[in-house]
Amino acid sequence: MKKKLQDIVKKAIELGATEAKIIDTDAIVFDSRSFLKCRFGCDRWGKYWTCPPYLDISPEKFQEAFSQYSKALIIQTPDPRKGQDVAVKVEKEAMFSHQFMHAFAMILCVWCKECSHPEPCRFPLMARPSMDAYGIDIGKTVEPLGLKVEFDKKGELLPCWYSMVLLD
Repeated sequence: MKKKLQDIVKKAIELGATEAKIIDTDAIVFDSRSFLKCRFGCDRWGKYWTCPPYLDISPEKFQEAFSQYSKALIIQTPDPRKGQDVAVKVEKEAMFSHQFMHAFAMILCVWCKECSHPEPCRFPLMARPSMDAYGIDIGKTVEPLGLKVEFDKKGELLPCWYSMVLLD
């Protein structure tokens, strides 16, 4: 298993991640305030298929599924588009080359400049839910890894973006 995980980290770096680290899923920090920030601090709420309230999986069902994962790959990239590309490709690599059959990427979907909502998603094979939509505190999860979530004075995220691939 250790070799498979090392190969997945290596693949993420090859695809453009600036950092990629494996963690145990019990190190992922959940905080219901993250969901509040998602609801009241993000202009995407109700406008994107991959954001609440359009996620068809309740937080309870997500937690039930999440409890079956043992590892996660945390991926850092310089921008969200690269992050989404790397995370989804690593998810597929983990499934097909390393037998992590339920690998699942989580990242704020930015594939389209503007979401097609309420029309059907144009890229359903790329779309994934964000971590904070399910209450994951990204900052507190990545901080013990020596990584940071930082904002400039205008509140813009500095060039560092996080995604995650859950591994069973």
